[in-house]
Amino acid sequence: MQLKSTLFFILFLVGSLHAQENYNLQMRGNLPFPGRVLANIGGYIDSLGNEYALVGTNTGLSIVDVTDPDNPVMSFEVNGVESIWREVKTWQGFAYVTTEGVNGGLTVIDLRNLPNSIDSQIYRGDGDIQNQLSTSHALHIDNGYLYLYGANIGVGGVLFLSLADPWNPTYEGIYDQDYVHDGFVSGDTVWASQIYAGNLTVIDASDKSNPVVVGVQTTPGNFTHNSWLTDDHDVVLTTDEVENSYLAAYDISDLSNITEIDRYQTALGSNSIVHNTHILNDYAVTSWYTEGVVIVDANHPANLIEVAKYDFSAFESPTFNGCWGVYPFLPSGNLVASDMETGLYILTPTYKRACYLEGIVRDSACNSLLEGVTVSIVEENVNELTGIDGTYRTGTVNAGNYTIVFSKPGYISQTFTNVALENGVLTSFEINLSSPNSFSLNGSVLNNAALPIESALISISDATTSVQLNSDNLGQYSKCDLIAGDYQMVVGKWGYITSCIPSANLNSNTANIETTLNAGYYDDFQFNFGWTVTSTASAGIFERAIPAATNLNGSASNPGIDQDADCNGFAYVSGNAAGTAAGFDDIDNGYTRLTSPIMDLSTYNNPYIYYSRWFFNAGGNDAINDTMFIKLSNNGDAPITIKKIVQGASSSQWIEEMIHVKNYFSQPGQVRFIAEAHDFANGHIVEAGIDRFYVTDSITSGLSSSPIASNVLQVFPNPANDRLNFNWKVSNNSPTLSIDILDLSGRIIKSQTLTNNEGSIQLPVDFPAGIYFVRLISNQRTLKTERFTVVH
Repeated sequence: MQLKSTLFFILFLVGSLHAQENYNLQMRGNLPFPGRVLANIGGYIDSLGNEYALVGTNTGLSIVDVTDPDNPVMSFEVNGVESIWREVKTWQGFAYVTTEGVNGGLTVIDLRNLPNSIDSQIYRGDGDIQNQLSTSHALHIDNGYLYLYGANIGVGGVLFLSLADPWNPTYEGIYDQDYVHDGFVSGDTVWASQIYAGNLTVIDASDKSNPVVVGVQTTPGNFTHNSWLTDDHDVVLTTDEVENSYLAAYDISDLSNITEIDRYQTALGSNSIVHNTHILNDYAVTSWYTEGVVIVDANHPANLIEVAKYDFSAFESPTFNGCWGVYPFLPSGNLVASDMETGLYILTPTYKRACYLEGIVRDSACNSLLEGVTVSIVEENVNELTGIDGTYRTGTVNAGNYTIVFSKPGYISQTFTNVALENGVLTSFEINLSSPNSFSLNGSVLNNAALPIESALISISDATTSVQLNSDNLGQYSKCDLIAGDYQMVVGKWGYITSCIPSANLNSNTANIETTLNAGYYDDFQFNFGWTVTSTASAGIFERAIPAATNLNGSASNPGIDQDADCNGFAYVSGNAAGTAAGFDDIDNGYTRLTSPIMDLSTYNNPYIYYSRWFFNAGGNDAINDTMFIKLSNNGDAPITIKKIVQGASSSQWIEEMIHVKNYFSQPGQVRFIAEAHDFANGHIVEAGIDRFYVTDSITSGLSSSPIASNVLQVFPNPANDRLNFNWKVSNNSPTLSIDILDLSGRIIKSQTLTNNEGSIQLPVDFPAGIYFVRLISNQRTLKTERFTVVH
């Protein structure tokens, strides 16, 4: 009695919380599984036309007759080892069930005598894997072959089993290059979800004894969970089992150039977690954990639009509760879905094509494509931004007459009323927006000999605009439709010192800009200057990104920000998937290596390399032995190790370090810098980062070997224009105290002797705009260093 009351309360809570969200899906029946947890789900139809839900549970597989969707009836149960993971697929009257329960093997169930009886047995491997199959995670069946994923054999790749005799699978080969969590198979092609590597790997399995990788694509959350092809097999959709995750679509017409074309989230802002998707008639029928069942129209795969939803979970995102799986392929059209806590649900969908709204927005003055235009379907509160190519794709499931508004800061909005949007119909607007505040920006990038720099990178950005430009062979660039305002402006190229102006007022009076870059090496990773990444690790690969914070047992395992002494938020970090757990995307089972482009240091008299890094190593049950190496190579020779950072030196904060190059190469030439982080043991947390890299021709940034915590050096305003103020305080009496101002090449451009251990001073800014350092020096030892920017 108590159980029924509890269940009633849960169902009432579900209805109270989520009834307003449910549409185009009607709940027909619910079968609770008291005391059990549900896993994935499948379906079957017998020779009499009866429909069944094949429900994975923590104790086995349940076969439920759902022919009457309003009154589901338990028909049979096949017990198995205890495990919360079960997946099921069918082939020619047989069901095949995986489990991660130890010694569970692969359960084979003969369904051909339903509704009267079933028979079952356990397959544990034959031939080369005789009696070796204990656990597996998921499976797919196509064209007489069963593809078994995440088994205990090898690294957990893909086992190929022939179903020529469906009752007795036979082993034919293995893909064993990486762990595969799940997959979809079409013909002889496996679309493998390599969850820990964070990618979708395409495998040609036509020769089961020699499978070959023919394509790889990373997915938005770097935690690729499952995949499914659209009906025409031109597009694949994927899910990532992480917080704030997406259903993503990719054009696969060229496997050497798989291209993401759209991504979709339900319940924006909830950090919800997507789980499994299946495609039926180009509808993506998806289990979305606490959001229930979500149907997305993928008929226009570059414009994914939600068209149905039923949320039967009492839990709120983001948690791994609620809907594990949904099966959409029963002949009746009904869906069967498994909710981990409240049981089996039978749903009747009303499939509707979306009303598609797509087009292009241009600037009216120069016909350039406009990025960042908000396209609003007002009555539906639907808002979409145009991309860098000026295009937008949006829509709604509800047909009707709508108000469509196109708006962008600095531009005159355009409004269209009574726009008829129809289901299955594409409505297109190609419009021009005009701005009274736009102007044509022209610029040039020169070296200090006033010669043009070709292929320099230019970034102009504010809170709503991000423009990336390249200089031509004359060092020139232009942007015809910039809105007057304050922007961060960054100009750089490998082999030159980046120019960063945090606040530049750009308008028609400053429409012609000339930037001079001094020769040298500096990289804060605002731009991609061509650093290369190689790796043997299965996760935690170095990537250029804005760092996402992670923690271990409530304490930070990385800074969660870049080195704050540069002008932007980017760094190279080892894995950057969403999530706060340190082990979520840390370095696993190998190394990740970051290598700089070549630096010609032959013209430097006494080169020093500066960089900031972090390396964090903790966790696990055995001895922590993971390591970060800093290396240099010279003139193509084998790299030599400069520094070995071990667990005792691990830190979740940025640490600035210096390399005196001539300590290692008497004649530096074509030098590369290498950062390499290793995970030597399973279970350890290993994370690393590199940022703010530069080279000087003398020791300039003054890394103190024994910094005094109470020493103070403050610089303001920052950025500065014509005046700079300095506050300083030194804890110990110092007979010789001074301030030096240096440019990024290490040249001292101004020096000031200080007469007291504490005080303030103001100095004129009579040097060009750019990035500078000021150092506080006592007895020829640098106590503090600060960075500042000058704008004029």
